[in-house]
Amino acid sequence: MSEEKIVKTACLFCPPGCGIDLHVKDNVPVKVESMMECVVGPICIKGEMIPEWFQTELKSRVLHPLQKVKGNWRQITWDQALDTMAEKLTKVKDTYGPEAIATYIGTTPENHDYNYLAQRFFLALGSDSFYGSGSTCYFTKISAGEYTYGGYAPPTLIGTKCMVVWAGNPTESVPFAGDAIVLMKTQQGAKMIVIDPRRTLLAKAADIHLQIKPGTDGALALAFMHVIITEGLYNKEFVEKYTYGFDKLSEHVKSYSPETVAEICDVPAGKIREAARMYAGLTPSTIFQGNSLDTLDNGFQACRGIDCLIALTGNLDARGGSTLMPLHNYYKWAKEDWAKEGLPMPRPGAGKAQGELFYEVTGGPNAAGLYQAMAEGKPYPIKALLVDTGNPVITLADTNYLRAGIDKLDFMAVHDIFMTETAQLADIFLPAASFFEQQTMYAYVGRPMVLLLNKAVEPPEDCWPSAKVWIELAKRMGLQKYLPWKDVDDFHENFFCPRLGTTIQELRDNPGGWFHSKRTWKKYETQGIKTPSGKVDLYSEALAARGFDPMPTYHEPQLSAVSRPDLARQYPLIAITGTRILEFAQSMLLGIPTLRGKIGEPKAEINTETARNLGIESGDQMIVETPSGKIQMKASCTQYIHRDVVSVPYGFGGLQNANYLSSYKVFQPETGNAAYRAIPCRVMKALLGEPAKVVTM
Repeated sequence: MSEEKIVKTACLFCPPGCGIDLHVKDNVPVKVESMMECVVGPICIKGEMIPEWFQTELKSRVLHPLQKVKGNWRQITWDQALDTMAEKLTKVKDTYGPEAIATYIGTTPENHDYNYLAQRFFLALGSDSFYGSGSTCYFTKISAGEYTYGGYAPPTLIGTKCMVVWAGNPTESVPFAGDAIVLMKTQQGAKMIVIDPRRTLLAKAADIHLQIKPGTDGALALAFMHVIITEGLYNKEFVEKYTYGFDKLSEHVKSYSPETVAEICDVPAGKIREAARMYAGLTPSTIFQGNSLDTLDNGFQACRGIDCLIALTGNLDARGGSTLMPLHNYYKWAKEDWAKEGLPMPRPGAGKAQGELFYEVTGGPNAAGLYQAMAEGKPYPIKALLVDTGNPVITLADTNYLRAGIDKLDFMAVHDIFMTETAQLADIFLPAASFFEQQTMYAYVGRPMVLLLNKAVEPPEDCWPSAKVWIELAKRMGLQKYLPWKDVDDFHENFFCPRLGTTIQELRDNPGGWFHSKRTWKKYETQGIKTPSGKVDLYSEALAARGFDPMPTYHEPQLSAVSRPDLARQYPLIAITGTRILEFAQSMLLGIPTLRGKIGEPKAEINTETARNLGIESGDQMIVETPSGKIQMKASCTQYIHRDVVSVPYGFGGLQNANYLSSYKVFQPETGNAAYRAIPCRVMKALLGEPAKVVTM
């Protein structure tokens, strides 16, 4: 037996990427601890379960490439798989053009180095049909930040006097941040405001909880600004020196008094005033913004409103406020390098038109275009899809629409660890290595830091890392001169580390993370603000030129009772999907006995009184239906949710797939992000003996 070793890497079961010391013996993880050198952590229960994941769920991984023949899977070799893929992709390219070949990347493609290779492969192929999980969330607020103050400004908690947790639940989604928020409140006396239709754990501990109606956050942000401006609570020095359009914004917010907005948001006007005064009156203040607004069809303008609040109060790039942060976007880098090499760019991918700002900020089209191109052939047909470590049938919006598009494909290959619901629809299955079985580099969100993920465990022989798949497929397609690296080590040592401005050795010498820049404050004083005006654009000429609202403007959700009273008569409640559960990440870890035992079956939350009126009790099976589809799930009746809201958790499959409820036909005009929340719904108790089935619309 071998001796136990400790490998320094990160847990990537969710994007924060907590640093870990992984204890390995006989090529099996036996223990995991938080890495003391890493500023990201400590780990949550997901990280603690890595040894159990290897011992239980990972036992069901697929070990060899598979090909579907007459509806049945048969084992093949990697050579056979790659040759078949090259043949099928070449046929699609010759018949429909290179853009008819698309990929969907499931593991935050902006942050993982191997997706630089994936993007180069597609550029060499001549296709811009390159889609990723960023289409789901995160890039709405990034886009809004770019058009407001020329960058991204995540919250900082140390030194803050007031924390606004807006449309997020970090105790479940980013637990170390949730812990820090609790510590700042309990040990440092910081005030806390929570804005959420659910009374979460943080909401229960908050000084003020605004139990808002889903989809009305933009109106609330404008009411905050109304109070702050009319009562003179804004930072006059910062506003005069560093903002553009304050006079226009001041006039704009006059029509959004707390009394007016109280009717929109279903929140008392007095509490809106109290919260706005608390946020503006305590300096510095910070806003922890969750991903929920990214998944509203009016979310971009809400994010713009929050960004303007940060600027009005002088909390931009301030310790204890929000810090302007450069972003590493690996697959955007590939396009930049391609252009520098003077190589031809492919035509813009399907989805650029639906999400113009998303395309500009990320460097790629939104998945709204993937759906339409597959299902309807607009603006061009997509006939082949390569899915790399993603499960879009579960994690992307509008499962019915997505599956209709997949049905029209000529070919699909999936590279994954497990035979997911997406993989079951594929023609070729390629077995993948896990995070802990490969060497990669991860760029962090909200920190100017890159961490080398050292290989901790040798994968089974036929389970390949993503980088190897793209390098080998390029060879089969005759594109190797564009991906000239012989293997992952060659790529890292001779290209990617120099591209980052570091070396493999320097990354290894800094196991807790290599910082490519220092965190500093008030950079705008010396570096300026990277917007067209050179200031914080409260009024954005750039947005106006593109036909979008130049100031944060509230629009009712497209399917709300106000916008669609006809739907409200049929669907009187409001569904929010995507609710996170601490123990799971998207559709991952559902097969770990300890974690699954903690929650049992997934449950949809519904207000106790609302449920009683429908004859539903906790534990009953109920049908949740929207205009897009319906699911069946157990009810969890609680007083801690808005009376009109039904909250459905995210990541479960089959009958319990929340994305049968969401819609990609309803999306943000600025970014193309789909509506996962603020969807009209109705609920009924499932009849005893009723056959369990997904009912599509």
